[in-house]
Amino acid sequence: MTNNSVSTDIVKAEASYEIDLLNKATGVTFPKVAVYGNNTLGQLLAEYAADIGMNPNDMVLFENKRTGATTSDKNETVSGLGLTENDILAVSDNARVA
Repeated sequence: MTNNSVSTDIVKAEASYEIDLLNKATGVTFPKVAVYGNNTLGQLLAEYAADIGMNPNDMVLFENKRTGATTSDKNETVSGLGLTENDILAVSDNARVA
C-alpha cells in the first residue's frame, strides 16, 4: 500500500523537537529542551525548575513567546500552547494578591 498518511501522522505526533525554557523574571534560559507535543507544561516545570531557578510548586504563568498565548494550567500540553520547534516557553511567577 502506498498511502501511509496515518503512519506519517503518527510519526509527526510522536516526534520530539526542541524549545528553550526561560525564567522571565531573571532571564535565565535553559536551551534546547527536547519535548513532545503531549508533554504537559507541569512536566517540563518539574523537570527543569531548578535549572531555570524556579520552584515547581509555585503558581506560575506559562507564555509562548512567539504567539503570546499564556496559561497557568500545568496540565496544558506543549502543543496545546502552540509551541513548535525552536520556540521559547517563558515561565514567570503568577502569585496572586488577595
